[in-house]
Amino acid sequence: MRSFARRTRFCTSAAVMAALVFVCGEVLPAQARPVPAADTLNAKARDSLIAAILADTTDTVDVGSPFGAGRAVRQSITIRPTLRRYSVGAVNASEEGAYSNWTVRLPRAAIRLDLTPVSYTTDTSLVSGRPRVGVNGMSPVSARLDLRLRSADTLRVYGQSTSFPGALSSTQTQALGSIGTSTIDLDAAGLGVAARIGTRYTLTQPIGEDGVTLSVRGGIEYDPKPSGREAISWRGTTLRAGVGVNRSLDDAMLGASVEVTRSISDSLGGRNLFPGGGSLTLEGRALRFVGADGTGFVSANAFYSRPINIERPDQPTRLIPIGDFMALTVSGALPVRTVTVIPSVSLLRESSKASAVVTGQTTGLTASGYTATASLGVSVALGRFVTVTPEVGGAFGNVSQTVSSSFPRRIGRPIVRSQTYTDPIRGGWVALELNVSR
Repeated sequence: MRSFARRTRFCTSAAVMAALVFVCGEVLPAQARPVPAADTLNAKARDSLIAAILADTTDTVDVGSPFGAGRAVRQSITIRPTLRRYSVGAVNASEEGAYSNWTVRLPRAAIRLDLTPVSYTTDTSLVSGRPRVGVNGMSPVSARLDLRLRSADTLRVYGQSTSFPGALSSTQTQALGSIGTSTIDLDAAGLGVAARIGTRYTLTQPIGEDGVTLSVRGGIEYDPKPSGREAISWRGTTLRAGVGVNRSLDDAMLGASVEVTRSISDSLGGRNLFPGGGSLTLEGRALRFVGADGTGFVSANAFYSRPINIERPDQPTRLIPIGDFMALTVSGALPVRTVTVIPSVSLLRESSKASAVVTGQTTGLTASGYTATASLGVSVALGRFVTVTPEVGGAFGNVSQTVSSSFPRRIGRPIVRSQTYTDPIRGGWVALELNVSR
């Protein structure tokens, strides 16, 4: 229920990756679907938490991805202002963000830049006794270069700047954490994030003549050690390794992958929101083209992620719940006359726990929650190069947390006290995306 740090870790690690639907959409020949519909769905998925997490674990080097099918240079600019409103119990929050992206696709390379200015406000009186707390800033400016080698192998080089602000005060951390369950999508999760550089190489090998490919990938990321005294999520050096298998059919694609990460960092004197260790992620996906001419498609994606080898589960200065995270999403792009309808439904669930011992007292947290979301967008082409996509979405769910304290006694068993909090999740968002491509 208060696991902002954990959600930040997931979103941060995915800030410089492509969306999963973008990956799937480029696996089969590009001429099989309209560019405006695909680009709109890509941007929509890229803005979702599920796609952000999956993009950090799935194969992003399937045949033809992320490169254009033709020889001409393709460019696109996307601006997506989004207004979000959420409540968790009696705590309300609002957010205004403006995701911006510039992408250039060359015959054997792709370049992209991303950033998101964001303003977040919560009216909780639980934060240092203040009726309202605001956090304004900008997510890291991220850049990525993909180079296609041989027929299907790719080399990726990426990096991001420190966010602004680069670290969060205790008041700001509590303001975001008051509504920051892992199952709620917030652009403000990109604040208080360290700089990063990294590289990844993926080797893809066809198997037989049935459209099956095997991918093996490995990579390394480095986050420069931050200075200052404020709380920040810092992963240090991260090693990645994964393997995936895909099968492409005439009108569909199936795939699955597994990835393991290992991060090496320290506690920064207790202010590091990242607890160390690594993660194990399993992911599966399916995409099918629909319609008489095959210009529409539906995709389904699911993943399960578990932290492994946690190094700092008991930081006296912070109780950060750590545990499993899973999600399922189904999205589509369905041409209807002159527009493309883009529906999407998602279900995210987390369960986590943490404990700390301070002056002999043991405090434990056990948290769980889920959020279901549904959204509907309509992509409208304004001429040959411009596409406008209004979207509206809603979210509901539940989050609960049990706090227990154990007080030692000189004689007899320790005194144990516990209390459970349960809060409903409600909210929604509206967005208007503008995409210019040529």
